[in-house]
Amino acid sequence: MPFETFLERALYDDEHGFYATTGRAGGRTGDFITSVEVGPLFAAVISGWLDRVWDSCGQPGDFRVAEAGAGVGTLYRGINRAQPACLSSLTYTLVERSAPMREAHDGLPTTTWRSSAGLPAQHQHVVLANELLDNLAFGIAERVEGGWAPVLVDVAEKRLGLRTGHANQDLAALATLAPVVSTGSRVPVATQARSWIDEARTLADHVVVFDYGATTAELAERGQSGWLRTYANHARSSDPLARVGSCDITCDVAFDQLPEPTQQWSQAAWLDENGIERRVERARKVWSERAHVGDLTAVAARSALGEAEALTDETGLGAFRVLEWRN
Repeated sequence: MPFETFLERALYDDEHGFYATTGRAGGRTGDFITSVEVGPLFAAVISGWLDRVWDSCGQPGDFRVAEAGAGVGTLYRGINRAQPACLSSLTYTLVERSAPMREAHDGLPTTTWRSSAGLPAQHQHVVLANELLDNLAFGIAERVEGGWAPVLVDVAEKRLGLRTGHANQDLAALATLAPVVSTGSRVPVATQARSWIDEARTLADHVVVFDYGATTAELAERGQSGWLRTYANHARSSDPLARVGSCDITCDVAFDQLPEPTQQWSQAAWLDENGIERRVERARKVWSERAHVGDLTAVAARSALGEAEALTDETGLGAFRVLEWRN
């Protein structure tokens, strides 16, 4: 079968898929950590950005925001904790395919949220997605004589393996994106990510995604083990056929395979533009004044300083890309 079909089942099959069973982001009990789980600072900056969008829309009484790949609702909890001005007008849809994670939404604060397995049909002012695109099922293509060919998952001697199909015209666009690569080079094919962006853009005024990736040519240069990875209990590997259904399978997003964004930044630059430094300065002042007390206020301020460092680290989360599409 095509690798994309295999991956869809490995991650999302209702009975045996990773996200349908135990997979989730988080600290000690999760399999991986995203910017949202680093601490509340990321959500606080997003809440400030939501206020600016709300203002630019004329402060609507029903401010509709959908978060795709919402997990157990950590970002929404953080937005509530930050208490943005738009909160009383906010209708927030947590979009999560995993039924077990949607069950966790029942304990979320306030009553202005909705939980859904898919994007809502109603127009949204904003659609957000943090590290969603890398987890949408992707294909793999290999450079062969005569073009690019799909990589397939097949069974030989009762074991799963990868084999290369025949050159396929459906992959011809890769020749433009990665014109000078050696035979045998492999790249991810962002079919579902591209389709998701198209759908979200028809639904919302603002679509904003946070994720990691590079150009198709850069990913070809890295090789498959450099852009495909698996996670389970925070342990990383690169074999997508090992522990099927028990680990996350993800890839660097080929950003140049997506629709052209209106604007894009590094995560560090986006956070800086949206006021993280002001929040850090306030936290630094509180820590300076209350470090000797050691109360919860002081501890939260000290934590924010560490969070900011992690979120803006140009060798880590700070190098992630933030892409925005506006209608």
